[in-house]
Amino acid sequence: MTAFTLKIIALTAMLIDHTGAAFPDVFPFWFRCVGRLAWPIYAYLLAEGFRHTKAQEKFLMRLLVFTVISEIPFDLALGSEINFFANTNIFYTLFLGGTAICLYERFKKKRGWQTMAVITAILPTVILATILSTDYGSIGVLFIFAMYAINPKTLRLIAFGAFALSQFTPLAAAYFLGIDIPPEYLLMIPFALATIPLIVLYNGRRGIKAKWLFYWAYPAHLVILAFIAMTF
Repeated sequence: MTAFTLKIIALTAMLIDHTGAAFPDVFPFWFRCVGRLAWPIYAYLLAEGFRHTKAQEKFLMRLLVFTVISEIPFDLALGSEINFFANTNIFYTLFLGGTAICLYERFKKKRGWQTMAVITAILPTVILATILSTDYGSIGVLFIFAMYAINPKTLRLIAFGAFALSQFTPLAAAYFLGIDIPPEYLLMIPFALATIPLIVLYNGRRGIKAKWLFYWAYPAHLVILAFIAMTF
């Protein structure tokens, strides 16, 4: 399975998820459940992109541009006040994860700085993720960084499974505290688990070249959802 195929799966899941989020009274909750497929795949493939690119800084700047472009349609589509510094879109998380990778590579080159490189990469980016209340927060940044830094692949896949399930930590905590959980929320877990065999089937190949499709699809679909929400 190529990166292109995985991105199509993630993109489709994201579109279904955001449609359910924008119109919760129209579409069933399982739309949100399907969306749990998207984030783990995107996080893994972003790390793969940084692993294979010869221009990490250029890659990072592209993420920054789409971080800014996407915020207004993101807020409008999901019924939030426009705010670039709170409850921010997923590109913030992707950008901060990419920033952690770039910081790590820069400091890793200095002899004896391996541990310091990890600290320098993680500390500022997870703090910013928390301050900006990004999608998936500091765990999201750690997820991306781990998918880049952990080797060999077998160990990385184990970490992938752990991070994919970490988004359900609040559900687990509520369960052990005896707090009632709507049964439909538990349907999210199998969709997150489904990402593990998908990543195992990934063959490391890029597949069809359609880089800009996946960049522009994010703000474009949010603009459409925002337009529908404001019109109807």
